Amino acid sequence: MDLSQWIGILVFFLMGIAVAGGLLSLSMVGGRKSTPVKDAPFESGILTATPARQRFSIDYYLTAMLFIVFDIELAFLYPIALNLRDDGLFALVILVVFVFTIVEALGYVWKKGALEWR
Repeated sequence: MDLSQWIGILVFFLMGIAVAGGLLSLSMVGGRKSTPVKDAPFESGILTATPARQRFSIDYYLTAMLFIVFDIELAFLYPIALNLRDDGLFALVILVVFVFTIVEALGYVWKKGALEWR
């Protein structure tokens, strides 16, 4: 390998270091004046009205976990659908059993009232 092939990468690397170092040094030039308004926490431009450590209902976590479980289960339908043409009837039977299991689990969760927001 010739060194001239690496010159472009070296220049790009050095320019990246120069830009990062320049921006970092420029940020230290002006100094920092701390005020209560600047130190107040906010998110998305909205001042916080409630304490950061608040309790969430278990229904929130249950709904999130159910969403993740069913979302991941439905993501497994894609590989089965891709192999449906190659594997024929066997893949179709597997697909029907899998979908039946998902629907049965959803029915069970619905019957237990886990999808009701209280």
